[in-house]
Amino acid sequence: MSIRVGVTDGNQEFFERFHTAMKEQYKDEIEVYLFPTLSKALKAVDRFRVRVVLLEPDRLSPSDLPAEGLPKTAYFARLADRKQTEKDWQNRPESIGEDPFEAIPILCRFRSVAEWHDLIVKEASELPGFEDKAIVQSAGGAQPGKKSDCRVVLFTSAAGGTGTSTAARGFVECCQRHNRHVLFLDLQTFPDQPASTEDGLYTLEDVLLSIRGRRYAPDAVLERTLKSDEEGLMTIPPPRNPAVLFDMTGEEIVTIVDLIKESHKCSIIVLDLSFDATERIVLPLLAADCAVVVSNGSWIANRKTAQLADVLPALCTEDPIELYEKICLLYNRFRRGKSEVLQSELFVKLGGIGELSVPDPEDLIAELAVAPAMERLYRRLTKQGG
Repeated sequence: MSIRVGVTDGNQEFFERFHTAMKEQYKDEIEVYLFPTLSKALKAVDRFRVRVVLLEPDRLSPSDLPAEGLPKTAYFARLADRKQTEKDWQNRPESIGEDPFEAIPILCRFRSVAEWHDLIVKEASELPGFEDKAIVQSAGGAQPGKKSDCRVVLFTSAAGGTGTSTAARGFVECCQRHNRHVLFLDLQTFPDQPASTEDGLYTLEDVLLSIRGRRYAPDAVLERTLKSDEEGLMTIPPPRNPAVLFDMTGEEIVTIVDLIKESHKCSIIVLDLSFDATERIVLPLLAADCAVVVSNGSWIANRKTAQLADVLPALCTEDPIELYEKICLLYNRFRRGKSEVLQSELFVKLGGIGELSVPDPEDLIAELAVAPAMERLYRRLTKQGG
């Protein structure tokens, strides 16, 4: 018996993404239904054993609440657009004010698919009369073998100019030396020139529009977008409008990465994405198998890296152990940083890259590809058979 989840009308885009994700990854465990009002969802709880109800804030009316309160046979939560709203509710005073919805938990909608799965299973399993007949997949909500089919490594930095993109390209070449099919997705570098539309090739912008508009199948658009160079490195042409790179949400980035993984055209995805104030890096970081924080040893870079180490647990997870296990600190000197490296034991340190005096960028990337730190990262990424 599947766990039935109801979503009240109000944000059609969220429902479609949520419904599609659960159907594609957890169709034997979770069924998702759309209800126009809370009162309709309450009838489904009573008649059709809907176990979890996610309430959109739009069009919620106190008159829809039954006089005796919400039934105890289902878990109810309100959806919010900001994680801070969820935290504010969790830290609220115990006394409930005049708002009739104040007692209903608040959940930020921007979770990964696996996180939503685990939360739904957890809350449904604690309800009276629940029988766990639906959980047939592996722990953590992932389908057996799916995570090992294609590994994702994220390169990021809290400070600009630390060489994150250069290090990412070096690791791409390192993986190619091991005969891996690699896709490099650069989401922070402005291209010198807009992408050419010759040969009818789509760009990252087309993939993004297909995800947002639902007018074209995103996987079909992606098929026309992926491009391989002479050495077999796969990329996605940059958007015609570079500002698109900074308009993407974390959820959209994860969706694109999932589409690439489902294409089965590569075994490793290297993602280059900066850490900024928008918090869009949170979901890609959670979805990655390994995350590399790059520091060049300068005082400002070390200071911002330390701040990133402090803020990540609050943004990403209640359990920081799993988070820290996937994050590596890469200290490079090819930017000639002179200050001490971050003295933190929270992250796994990949070691340093020696100071290099290589004027040509391509030669520099080739030198980085054979650096011991890159080999250590490769072994760490692939040690579980990815």
